[in-house]
Amino acid sequence: MTSQSKKVLRAVGFVVGVALLGAAIAAIVRSAPTLDQLRAVIARPDGWLIAWAVTATIGNLVGASGMFYALVRSFGRIGFFEMGKLIAASSVLNYLPMRPGLVGRVVHQEVVNAIPMRRSVLSIVEAAVICAVTVLWLAIAVAMIRFTSARAVGAIIAALPIFCGLAYLLPDHLLWRRFLEAIFWRWIDLLSWAVRYAAVFAMLGVDLSPESAASAACIAAAANMIPFLGNGLGVREWAIGLAGPALATWTTDTGLAAELINRCLDLVVVVPIGFSVMPGIAKRIRNAGRGKTSPDMESKIGS
Repeated sequence: MTSQSKKVLRAVGFVVGVALLGAAIAAIVRSAPTLDQLRAVIARPDGWLIAWAVTATIGNLVGASGMFYALVRSFGRIGFFEMGKLIAASSVLNYLPMRPGLVGRVVHQEVVNAIPMRRSVLSIVEAAVICAVTVLWLAIAVAMIRFTSARAVGAIIAALPIFCGLAYLLPDHLLWRRFLEAIFWRWIDLLSWAVRYAAVFAMLGVDLSPESAASAACIAAAANMIPFLGNGLGVREWAIGLAGPALATWTTDTGLAAELINRCLDLVVVVPIGFSVMPGIAKRIRNAGRGKTSPDMESKIGS
């Protein structure tokens, strides 16, 4: 696929995502009961649920940062918090059609952190594989809990990836240690999604069981992985909405409203963090890139 084709697909994906988001908002507006639920959330906010939702949103940021940090830290000079800043900034910018956040992160890692671009691109592929495998793993565990008598086995399967954190006790030179670390942090990300959904649905008067919250986390993670759609824009709303009746857990309109609250969490938590760190990131790229980059890289830094 050519670079021009990718740009066209990303532009189309952005338009489709915005259209789907608009359709989701329109569906909520047409549903009087759902509007009443949202008004109640605003008029009578539950401080504990808001705290849980905000903490889980930060957990998503920490989990994603930890996964990419684990995959690239051995190949350059980068700290955990620095990766967190890059992930926050790229999460905001990836809402735009050309996903400049992804490009910017790769450029920063090469120019500032001395991580070869090929290594950064490979880490993105590795992260995609880890994301797909962990979503499938959690989906299997949830299916065992929901639809079989082996609930205890399903719960054990769901808990196993947490033990990948024991990789930090292993020698640093082991090749597969970084993959175990990445799986651990990805699981933190997925568990944070489950907590987010439990919290936002509770705001709307729907109490989710752990397996239902985990199901929603799987759906959201799968939607976020769709290429050419920044952060699953629009698709995530409808995926969560339409999954409710299939899971016999929430209505479509309530699912759309829950995901709209999730988008607001991104706006309130992630977006301010992302915007606050962007000037420093841009400055570091400019300072480190002077006289050290090819003309092609210079054009990317200046854009």
